[in-house]
Amino acid sequence: MKKGYDITRTGLKPSYPEGYDCSPLTSLYASWIDVDGTRRDEVHSGIDGGRLGDAVLAPAPGVVSAVWKANWQWGDEGALLIRHTREDLNLDKGAPYYYSAFYHLKYEDVVGFKPGDRIERGQKLANVFRPGGKAKYLPEVHLEVYEVRDDAATVWKTNKYGRPDWDNDTARLIDPLYLMALHDPPDDGVHVEVQPYDAGVDFSDFQGFSYILPCVKR
Repeated sequence: MKKGYDITRTGLKPSYPEGYDCSPLTSLYASWIDVDGTRRDEVHSGIDGGRLGDAVLAPAPGVVSAVWKANWQWGDEGALLIRHTREDLNLDKGAPYYYSAFYHLKYEDVVGFKPGDRIERGQKLANVFRPGGKAKYLPEVHLEVYEVRDDAATVWKTNKYGRPDWDNDTARLIDPLYLMALHDPPDDGVHVEVQPYDAGVDFSDFQGFSYILPCVKR
């Protein structure tokens, strides 16, 4: 499988497990196609998914790095950055840290989180909302995933929309579906069967990410 460093197309596609109805992913990593089917202005840096009001679930254990009111041109919205260690993901090699960054959230959903808060796999983080909270945009949660060599290298700045944004020169974007595939790598190298979070399942040895959106058994 390809990781898709720095928004390079991987070809990875989600497959939903038999017997489940899952809230779907609607726009994939390194795609030019937006959630509404139109062509984007720039290649996609993460994955989008969900239906309005769906729970957004933590894909793995970790620690809150930051919660902030963000704006990347669509309007003010909530943003949440979680730091996962290699050990959190049950990996014995690879980067020492992984960041999962969740955008297009309602700020009121995440403002109660504080840096240093421990996050558990499957924990509800927020509900699917709209970019900038504006009704003219279709609902989605946007997830970006980074491999990070040095957590201490993260710095904050103010972007051109007057809101905070982070940077880390040791962080590299990867396809979130790569981490969702580690527990059961696809035979064809393409179709990733996502793992729904189920409180009754033992995830203590689970490698990588479980699914970030709800799946309901039929």
